[in-house]
Amino acid sequence: MTKFDLREFVLENKAEADAYLDELFKKDQYRSIDEVRIRAEKYIRDAIIKKYFIGKAEEMLQDLR
Repeated sequence: MTKFDLREFVLENKAEADAYLDELFKKDQYRSIDEVRIRAEKYIRDAIIKKYFIGKAEEMLQDLR
């Protein structure tokens, strides 16, 4: 029987957060701060990383306009 690693997906540092945002914003449908906040709540446990993720997303969204 094959064993799978079923750990929950979590963004744990700024580098992972940056990479995730780069991928997320490649699709127009996900380019909103509401989408970012939903994903921050779902995938980030650390309050400092969560704040960074949302702030970085706000900057990126401004640059995309």
